[in-house]
Amino acid sequence: MDIKVNAPWALARDIRKCKRPGAVFMSSVCDGWQPIEAKYKLSRACLKLLLEAGFQPDILTKSSLVLRDLDLIAAYKTPKLSLTLTTMDLGLKRLFEPYASDSKERILALRKAQEKGIEIGVFLGPLVPEYTDTPANLAAIFGALKGLNLAQIYVDRLNLRWGVLGTLKKGLAAGGKQIAWKCQNPAKYSSYSRQLKNRTLEAAAQARLLNKVKFCF
Repeated sequence: MDIKVNAPWALARDIRKCKRPGAVFMSSVCDGWQPIEAKYKLSRACLKLLLEAGFQPDILTKSSLVLRDLDLIAAYKTPKLSLTLTTMDLGLKRLFEPYASDSKERILALRKAQEKGIEIGVFLGPLVPEYTDTPANLAAIFGALKGLNLAQIYVDRLNLRWGVLGTLKKGLAAGGKQIAWKCQNPAKYSSYSRQLKNRTLEAAAQARLLNKVKFCF
């Protein structure tokens, strides 16, 4: 494990070079609130630096650990907080997100953030064909989001870029499962994408959240 303990120092250095503060996404690739963050508090330190310098952090995480930092987030008007959700099924969650917080804990985190006046949102994805993109799974997720004053719900499919299928197959095999879906061929993915959008919109409409949905594909 590579822990970048100098991250706050490097960020402070870069902030001093900025002529005008803007929006900062925390983060699109690596979750800043992984379990190890509870010990090192690097994301909290970086968040504090950004806020004090006038930046507008847009936080995305799968972890309820972010609740620890609601004091910082709520102290400023600019931060936004979104939680990623892929399934309400505990078995699937353990398969695809073994180190992430339970989905119910993430939704609770959103509720607590909302109570503090923080703008909240949800990222739903990536949806894995025949596992987390099913009508039942989508209905369960949207149903669990009822009552939340969400700014938006971003939805994304599984990105079939190079290397993804091989990695996913290995992960599923370790859990005693396999890929059986027909859309492994990228050429057929456009048809699948249309079906997924329709399926998602139907689940959103049933939960009266249709106007919140935005697709990333």
